[in-house]
Amino acid sequence: MNYSYDIDRLTHYLGELINRHASEDARTWIKKQQNRWDESQKPMHFNITFTAIPRFVDKTVIQLDDSGAGTLKNIRNGFSIKGWPLDRIVRSWWLLQYPSADEDQYVSHIENLFKTAEMNEQVSLYSSLPLYAYPERFRLRAAEGIRTNMGNVFEAVALDNPYPAEYLDEPAWNQMVLKAFFMDKDVNHIIGLDERANAELAHILSDYAHERWAAGRAVNPLLWRPVGKYIDEDIYPDIQQLVTSSNDIEKRAGFLACSESNYKPAQTLLEQHPDIKQQISEGKLTWSQITLQN
Repeated sequence: MNYSYDIDRLTHYLGELINRHASEDARTWIKKQQNRWDESQKPMHFNITFTAIPRFVDKTVIQLDDSGAGTLKNIRNGFSIKGWPLDRIVRSWWLLQYPSADEDQYVSHIENLFKTAEMNEQVSLYSSLPLYAYPERFRLRAAEGIRTNMGNVFEAVALDNPYPAEYLDEPAWNQMVLKAFFMDKDVNHIIGLDERANAELAHILSDYAHERWAAGRAVNPLLWRPVGKYIDEDIYPDIQQLVTSSNDIEKRAGFLACSESNYKPAQTLLEQHPDIKQQISEGKLTWSQITLQN
């Protein structure tokens, strides 16, 4: 199977969405390009159309209701177009038109689009990582996107994108999470942040916190979210520092980390604060409530 999901169902859903939101002129242009592509199957025409889409389709951000968002995630697990402008949706839909029967030819063509893409095209291409056929063939491309210095391109890879959690190896995943903190991105939007937490990442983040503390800089309290399960004798002093902080958000982050730990001193520390332990057990204190205090 070339795709990890029902491509016909997704193509139809996105097509209906485009028909509802695109102007009449945009719909006419899209249909014309689709007919030309169906007749010619010329890669050059495919590429020119992909590049030209923003000239004919506006950039209005499409707001899906809960039902629509749920439908997308049912078709392609974890996939979301939240915050996407219409032209990006059309570009993703257009990418689904490219034939995938020949694996090497398909991968080569998508890779060539990445290599020649300008910034907004890269955003569309990286946002579409979960939609490509032969998804395992794009691991290195995703890792390349993580290394970019363009914030919106990095976000397209790292945030609200199920591909990294599903396909990146551990070093690339850890690099992505660390860079998200370094770039002050909203890490709550990293899909799989909890599931793919690992001991190596916990120590990398601890070291990063030490660097920021040494420089007199704040540490995002959410940094401790992937760390809790891997608290050990090296990381435990960081947690002690958090729970004795005068910053209430840091303190709560420290206790939340303790609540996820099997390390006995961390468990004992939480036991010494039964009121906070109860808040956590009742769901009144969660990571979603922890934000970087400005």
